[in-house]
Amino acid sequence: MKTTMYQVDLRYTKEELLTIFEAATKEDVDHRGRYECRGGAIYVWSHPWTNPAARYDSTNIGAFYVNWLEERIYRIETDEGFDLADLLHELAMLELTALGDTKHRGQRF
Repeated sequence: MKTTMYQVDLRYTKEELLTIFEAATKEDVDHRGRYECRGGAIYVWSHPWTNPAARYDSTNIGAFYVNWLEERIYRIETDEGFDLADLLHELAMLELTALGDTKHRGQRF
């Protein structure tokens, strides 16, 4: 599957990043959610994995890559059929869940 990488500079505090990862972990695909955390990345899936059929139909939308030393998301990857706006919307929803507000709404690259 073709993916597109976008270099971004979305700054957070370490505590904010940890809170975002905690929220994504609570909504992990293995717990009927849409996120999958691996190391310094959060992968976003199109559907929650609520049953085997939903898991089968779900596709990866893309991912957010974190540089923990610089305390930022430095790259966003989009899978074929999705664009940067889709992932920025997903990030805004994750920020809202984790932080109670959106930190990078309207950010342009």
